[in-house]
Amino acid sequence: MITANLRGLAALQDRLESLSKQEATKAGQIANRAGAATLRKEAITEAPNSPKTTEGETRTRHNRGGTTRQETHGKIVNNIKVKKLKSADPTQVKNAVTIGSRAYHSSFVEFGSIHNAADPFMIRALTNSQQSIIDTIGKVLNKQLIKRGV
Repeated sequence: MITANLRGLAALQDRLESLSKQEATKAGQIANRAGAATLRKEAITEAPNSPKTTEGETRTRHNRGGTTRQETHGKIVNNIKVKKLKSADPTQVKNAVTIGSRAYHSSFVEFGSIHNAADPFMIRALTNSQQSIIDTIGKVLNKQLIKRGV
């Protein structure tokens, strides 16, 4: 269970309400993205990095029908990205820390497989950096509100 230390939410709510919805959304998006970048940095430090240089190496994969295909291998640490997600509600702020498709094996590392035990590096990254994420979001949001004159 993740717990967080939050203070000053009523004052923040008053400051955000004094802005237009568009300006408040922009400020929130910027702060949210900064928090996601903090999680990305922690995930990169927690992710396993194989000692063998495998980035860009071509691998042969066998399909069910007996055909084969060539794939380019990517390391997990080089494929962790912050991605902006579309939302049905334009006032919602959505960003995600994702692992690119070139590191397809990251789910096997995170959740395990029949051959390997699980190594939940994303959960460790989130628990290790939860307070720094909140602090970063607060600092950037405060800076954005000051920039907008609130």
